[in-house]
Amino acid sequence: MTTTVSDKLYKSKILDYYYQRRAESSISVGERFLISKAVFGTSSLVTKNESGEYDIADLPRNFSLADMTSQFCTIPLKPTYTDGVITIRMDLDQTQLQEGTSYPFNTLAVLDNLDKPIAIMCVQEDSLYVGKTYTAVMGINTTIA
Repeated sequence: MTTTVSDKLYKSKILDYYYQRRAESSISVGERFLISKAVFGTSSLVTKNESGEYDIADLPRNFSLADMTSQFCTIPLKPTYTDGVITIRMDLDQTQLQEGTSYPFNTLAVLDNLDKPIAIMCVQEDSLYVGKTYTAVMGINTTIA
């Protein structure tokens, strides 16, 4: 069963860099490609409109950590692979947050082992803090281009 989520609530994109690094790694150019970290933060890709709701812009094919307006949590990843799909589970690590502080959140960047984004996810503006859990799961279908 497939569930469709409105792109007003959530958008994600695999970046051009993912395909470049994956291709280079397959022919032993540069370091081995690994999906290794995720960064929680904010970006200007999510903006508040005149009615007070949030709009998520069309996500670019290129994105760098410099495009994030804040970063407050970086976690290691342990992706899995089943039936042609890489599954990446990203759980907020509350030990990296300061008690009593609310962290604005709208962007999650998935990084490779060179600390460069390979995929991004943007959501409606939210606040994360100690005591509030947040888990995102991203699937990369490796059987389609």
